[in-house]
Amino acid sequence: MTADEPLPFQLTVPPRPPEATGRVAWLVLGVASFCFCALCAFAGYGLWQFRANRMDPQAGNILEVFAGPVSLMGAVDVRPLTVPQGQRVAVAEGETVMVGKDAPPGVVAFVTLWDGSTLQLNAGTRVVFSLLRATRYSSRKQEVVLEVPSGRLLLGVSQLGRYQQVDLAVRMNGATIHLEPGGTYLLRVGEGAEVAVRTGRAQVVSEPGASPVVVEAGQKVAIRAGRATGVFEARWELLRNGDFAQGGEDCRGIGGWTFRLDQGADGGTVDTVCRRQQQEVNDQPAWAIALERKGGFLDRAKRTRDSCAGILSQSMAEDVSLYQSVHLDFDLRLIYQSLPGGGPLGVEYPFAVRIHYRDAQGAGHEYTYGFYYRSEEGYLTVLDNGEARPAKHDRWQSFSLDLSELRPALLTGVDLLASGHDYHSSVANVSLWAR
Repeated sequence: MTADEPLPFQLTVPPRPPEATGRVAWLVLGVASFCFCALCAFAGYGLWQFRANRMDPQAGNILEVFAGPVSLMGAVDVRPLTVPQGQRVAVAEGETVMVGKDAPPGVVAFVTLWDGSTLQLNAGTRVVFSLLRATRYSSRKQEVVLEVPSGRLLLGVSQLGRYQQVDLAVRMNGATIHLEPGGTYLLRVGEGAEVAVRTGRAQVVSEPGASPVVVEAGQKVAIRAGRATGVFEARWELLRNGDFAQGGEDCRGIGGWTFRLDQGADGGTVDTVCRRQQQEVNDQPAWAIALERKGGFLDRAKRTRDSCAGILSQSMAEDVSLYQSVHLDFDLRLIYQSLPGGGPLGVEYPFAVRIHYRDAQGAGHEYTYGFYYRSEEGYLTVLDNGEARPAKHDRWQSFSLDLSELRPALLTGVDLLASGHDYHSSVANVSLWAR
């Protein structure tokens, strides 16, 4: 085999035309350009998604102070800044609003978040604004986290609309409560914690992965040591021993109550007798308080008798400014009254309820509800600072007094009393409740 002869296994490659080489080059360039454009598009979309979902702290949160003392403390500050009454200041993420325990009753401070949610703060309330965030370049998501170590506040969550996803959570007593947009919620934190739903819905999460406890409108949930202990009707009993279950026969030994006599200035010598008795009240056994007076001294020359009042009192200091309504319920039986109506002065009723309270401006007031079963001409049934209501004779009758009409901010006491010459009345199942 000579050098010019081809090898048996050697392939002969035909020469490539210049047009084919150009097509391959353009194909490679097109694929590379497409990949570059796709990479830029994906990078741009990723950047847009990052910017659209980025959560940034929100400004525009305002604290307004109506009364003092109220202070604002930053996330890294050691000393809080006192906010003067009547001032409006900005609240930022991480800051804490503190209302002094000695603040007057009623709403002391008001916080409006940038989204329209509101917080009404009462005395002794402390709120930490841990998170106040939302997406900046889109209306996708909002996240608010509040911590409430103590106090009482009314929280109104803004309606869903500005953001597609809204998560407003409150941390209380070791649990996290998620509040539905558009709802109103009453939060109370003391020895334990309670959340009442006025409108909307709340979900209490005790620990990660646990099933939430759902609280509907008109309900409240109690939280102890980070766990929901039960869902109940959203009402609070403000009176101690209103069923008179604690105590002996002597009214001076009834738990939570104090009994006293008021003989007035007419020289009376006969005292009102107060007894704690077991009675049948509307076919149900119950403890009742009987107030009775017989044989008031008769001045035969003037044809008059002396008067005496027997008063069973309970003192309190209940801030009721955040409640929708306050009621006093009781069962009453008027057995006998010698003076018709409220007597010649309109203040001597066989049974009456006297409410002591302060208004939002701090002024003290008294309001009396008098009850009678008979009246005659010349005897008044109108109270200067109260009202009189007729009742049945010698029959148990249930009454419910709406104290919200008085617009109380702070309830300071309740008196159950009977007054006049001779009388005999019984009262049972007394309940002072708010919701």
